[in-house]
Amino acid sequence: MTTRRKILAYVAAAAIASASLAIYSHTTLFARAGTKSLPEIVFWAWERPEDLRFLNPQHSGVAFLAKTIELPSRNANPETAPAGFVVRPRLQPLRIAPGTPLIAVARIETPSTNHSVSPAPFITIEIRERIASEIASLQNIPSVRAIQIDFDATTSQHVFYSVLLQDVHHKLRPEIPLSITALASWCIGDPWLARLPPGTIDEAVPMLFRMGPDAANVAAFLRSSEEFRVPACQNSLGVSTDEPISQQLLTKQFPGTPAIWDKKRIYVFAPRAWTPSAANPILKEWQP
Repeated sequence: MTTRRKILAYVAAAAIASASLAIYSHTTLFARAGTKSLPEIVFWAWERPEDLRFLNPQHSGVAFLAKTIELPSRNANPETAPAGFVVRPRLQPLRIAPGTPLIAVARIETPSTNHSVSPAPFITIEIRERIASEIASLQNIPSVRAIQIDFDATTSQHVFYSVLLQDVHHKLRPEIPLSITALASWCIGDPWLARLPPGTIDEAVPMLFRMGPDAANVAAFLRSSEEFRVPACQNSLGVSTDEPISQQLLTKQFPGTPAIWDKKRIYVFAPRAWTPSAANPILKEWQP
């Protein structure tokens, strides 16, 4: 190698090192506080009138459906969805005690008329950025401490979802963690979440209800006393008051459940509006 080529190679290497250092510095500065500041018991409040003023803000929080985003179909009509997608805000009242920690949930849906829809081929970068901005804007709601995305992404949608999560991550303030709901299969055998860039999400909540054909396999896994294989799934549980597996987990009677699971954050869904009589047994069992 000539002297000139050596100099050029050195300059190129230095430039790469400098760029890498800049990326590392940006990542360090953008480090998040994580979910440690979130309460250990969180009640999901879906699209219905909810009065949760009976909750003690010191012990529990509320994850409320704030908006629903419907992705476009292949035959989307620009007149009915000029932005390329449809946003439906929450329309039902939510009443909480002052100081209650809130998690704003964005639900993403695909058109019900096209069950095989895959957004990757026709959602442009511009539309994806706008969707990310719609989700990130939830951080501006008073008392919101985290953002959660609820999207049952199919295998063909994983690439789109992965990039969307990164877009949202970069739009959130460092003190706002990013949580997602996760199909149980994502936490047990499907490794796609583990391939996300480190720090993209702060939490993936394994959804241990409405599991359909996977219910038997998930129950067998839970009885094995194993921890979920994806690290992001290891600090929380998502359960419902109206299913046997969830009820056993809520009462800490599911066979094989490790004792350490008592330390996980628990998100609880109910098919009907919350009442003190429905919430109090959960609080008694799970609050510190």
